[in-house]
Amino acid sequence: MNEKEKILKFIGLAVRAGKIVSGFDQTVSEIRKGRVELLILSKDISRNTLGKLLDIGDLPDAYSFSTAEELGRATGKRDRAIIGITDSGFAGKLRSMFDQYEEEDNK
Repeated sequence: MNEKEKILKFIGLAVRAGKIVSGFDQTVSEIRKGRVELLILSKDISRNTLGKLLDIGDLPDAYSFSTAEELGRATGKRDRAIIGITDSGFAGKLRSMFDQYEEEDNK
């Protein structure tokens, strides 16, 4: 299993643990309440959606990763361009996984 697949499976684990929010409206609502520790944005997020997100200001750490289709599959839903991780433990593990993924990608 490659690093990308490991990350997608871990996102699925976070879903089963109830530690994510997904979709624009729900994620933005939780960001405003200070409940999102980490954002995952699909690499194919629309400019319009990204612009609206950036207009919020004061966002948590964010990683651009995978496609909306793959993120949707990992969450058991339709395409997802935005996922918010609401647990610090899951967020910390994902940060290290993303760092590892980026290192592998740059080799």
